[in-house]
Amino acid sequence: MTKSPSRAGFALPVAVFALVVVGVLVTGGFYLARQETRIGVASDRAAQAFYLAERGAAEVLSEWNAGLFGGLSNWQSATVRDTVAEGTWEVQVTRLASRLYFLLSTGTVFRGAGALGEASRRVGVIARMNTAEILPNAALTTVGSLRVGGSSYINGFDSIPAGWGSLCGSPGPAKPGILIDETTNITYSGNAYGISGNPPIAQDAGLSSQNLLEFGELRWNDLVAMADIRVAPGTTVTQLAPDSVQVGGTWLCRSGQVSPRNWGDPDSPGGVCGGYFPIIYAEGNLNVNSNKKGQGILLVEGDLSVQGGHTFYGPVIVRGSLKTAGTGGHFRGGVIAANVDLETNTVLGNALVQYSSCAISRALLGNSSLTRVRPLDRRSWVDLSSILGN
Repeated sequence: MTKSPSRAGFALPVAVFALVVVGVLVTGGFYLARQETRIGVASDRAAQAFYLAERGAAEVLSEWNAGLFGGLSNWQSATVRDTVAEGTWEVQVTRLASRLYFLLSTGTVFRGAGALGEASRRVGVIARMNTAEILPNAALTTVGSLRVGGSSYINGFDSIPAGWGSLCGSPGPAKPGILIDETTNITYSGNAYGISGNPPIAQDAGLSSQNLLEFGELRWNDLVAMADIRVAPGTTVTQLAPDSVQVGGTWLCRSGQVSPRNWGDPDSPGGVCGGYFPIIYAEGNLNVNSNKKGQGILLVEGDLSVQGGHTFYGPVIVRGSLKTAGTGGHFRGGVIAANVDLETNTVLGNALVQYSSCAISRALLGNSSLTRVRPLDRRSWVDLSSILGN
């Protein structure tokens, strides 16, 4: 019997080769899928870190610490940091010039750090400080017609309110009693009134209703937007009183719209509400018929009428006209009447307009909202992650 020649089988090698190819493809697929997952997770974490850096810069700008950052010398830095659910942000604030700051904000995400390491991004922001400059140049500054009479007294010599001596420095230089665009617009009635200052009456032909509502880098609408208390048009205010509440054994001043008749406590500067200087905005005409006292910054959209001997400490800015009668109003600080409708301002009765740099400065320092820090209009922001190796 003849034997068939032996032939080596090829099915097994082909099968093994096929298994190897399939294994390589499957392994490659898993590897690529894993890499895609890692890239996706890394991109997501990098984006979160970027948003954290932006969040840190935004929070520092919105909650500007005027005491900390305002005390920095040029090129000196201070750092603020916070931890949130996603990670941490840290902002280094460097003062570049008097009103210019550079914010270097770093956002770090810790989620997935064990496998991928920390994700960190940095952004830089250049910001400028804008401050309201409410600095009346006289006891009473106005344009248009002005009538002075009765036993009213307008005094431009700087004065420190009673009981405030330890809170203010020495009186500053005297201001004019009245600063007006045209002195011939002033009329007088009787001879019991008084006007004093250096000089008693000054003229500035450049004054206008528009520039009386400009306060350095801020305007009227900027101040209105910062108001702590809003008063409806046509309101007559008769009752004012400091208001406080006890929380955890500590007395706190009730402020803002929660207590709209609390206009601070000028009689007790060291009391609970003694340091409360609200920005009060009357949305139209405002009548004050009260013998009570208030402090802060008073903004009146329409006309302001005061009687009853009400005393207000701080700047008073009236878009319309000012009228006092009877026992009048007592203003310690400075009054600006823009007289946008060119009505007649009248200071009659037993009114007092007393210039006080002390009352003005305390009202301004008591309102941190008057200082705003904003990014520059152009090229204020830059992503520094790649430059700094993050």
